[in-house]
Amino acid sequence: MKNLSALLLLLFAVTLFNQEVKAFEILSKYEGTWAYECYDAPYPYHEGTVLIANKDKATTVKVTFKNGQSVWGKNVNVKDGNLSFEVYVEGNMVKTVLEQKGEKVIGKANSPEGVMDVVIKKKVEK
Repeated sequence: MKNLSALLLLLFAVTLFNQEVKAFEILSKYEGTWAYECYDAPYPYHEGTVLIANKDKATTVKVTFKNGQSVWGKNVNVKDGNLSFEVYVEGNMVKTVLEQKGEKVIGKANSPEGVMDVVIKKKVEK
């Protein structure tokens, strides 16, 4: 009976560890500095950069708009290979969900003005 309990505990631990490794692998694909385009958004929010980092087991997202203004992402989450976060722009919440497709990441930004297409491309670090 002790062996069965130990085996079940080991299987549970391996499964849990495997899920954490998969989440880390997905997150590492998103880490870095990205240039984004969202031409449905009003100026100056239609272009800028997105910085995605993982510090102390917490994922951070910082969006910098073309005019230099920056906002920090809230409720950052990686689930089913998608990265989602919320930013507040001019007092309005904009929920963004991104999915990696090859070298670029595509997604949707849902704002009070409607759903907008977003494309981000990895910036080459020099």
